[in-house]
Amino acid sequence: MFESEVRVGAGFAPESGSASDAACNVMPLPGDPQARTAAGARKVGVEIEFGGLTSAEAQVITQQQLGGDIHGEDRAGEPNPHVKDTELGDIEVYLDSRYRTEVEGLGKALFSVAEPLIPVEIVTPPLTQAQLPQLDRLCEKLAEAGATGTQDGMLNGFGVHLNVEVADMTADHIVPVLTAFALLDPVLRRSPGIDVSRRVQPFIAPYPAALIDVLCEHPPQTMESLCTLYLDHAADRNHALDLLPLLADYAPDRVRSALGEDDKTAARPAYHYRLPDCRLGQSGWSITYEWNRWAELEQIARDGRLDQLIEAWRSRPRCEQLLNREWAKHAAEVLNTAARGDAA
Repeated sequence: MFESEVRVGAGFAPESGSASDAACNVMPLPGDPQARTAAGARKVGVEIEFGGLTSAEAQVITQQQLGGDIHGEDRAGEPNPHVKDTELGDIEVYLDSRYRTEVEGLGKALFSVAEPLIPVEIVTPPLTQAQLPQLDRLCEKLAEAGATGTQDGMLNGFGVHLNVEVADMTADHIVPVLTAFALLDPVLRRSPGIDVSRRVQPFIAPYPAALIDVLCEHPPQTMESLCTLYLDHAADRNHALDLLPLLADYAPDRVRSALGEDDKTAARPAYHYRLPDCRLGQSGWSITYEWNRWAELEQIARDGRLDQLIEAWRSRPRCEQLLNREWAKHAAEVLNTAARGDAA
């Protein structure tokens, strides 16, 4: 079985179809009466990277679709421009921050030549889950106007980031989600798959096996021990699930000490989920589709499937644990077996 052929029958949401159908397809997060924030009230900020349009063109499309007023121009060294007071709040639309510094100092003429080659980012404020279909419709309009996604070129390493508000800032809520993601990361990359243009980039690195071992053998029971474990093994912003913003919100001094005074991690009580591709214009893909995969991950973290995955990790030979393709196949089979059991 090739890497792209991992199939999960129950465990990660089917594609949601067009944005016009998405409103009834937003998967709810699992509820927990003990949590600080109710499942339905948890918000999500979304970051979308794409090519094919200038930032000014993307700003106009955002305004046309969601209303509001355009403030500022995207020029190196200036504040990020916003489309303010849209139906979804103030939305930032600007050149990809990874490349902005590279065009600082260019003259106006050179900048106008370079700008179409630089990806654009759209960054939303925290949205309600019910607002995600509106963002899907914006993505459809961007694609109709010529925006390109990850699938449109070998060098298009474009992603979507979901900043999902935590249910509660406790180890009881965070550690199972972290563990489920660590064990299912290879499956998520292969069902239906993450484009090779992003797999080879350093921005969505998997966790080291040593971190997964501890999560499965001796999971941290407190936020303090979670901080120690994560900072010892994964003190890097470029993981597919980046917990540094969450930990910086909980213990800013510890994160600053681990990463250095110059670290620019933005503290927020949210999971920074960096794995998804941005597949603007691809049939069946949507922001809601990526949300549903995350919601299913959280559901797995709250039911018996997580225990089964943990036991599977502990029982597999080390050579299979370290081969992502082999572990992905086995983890997918665990989920499929659980699904068949539920259906019986």
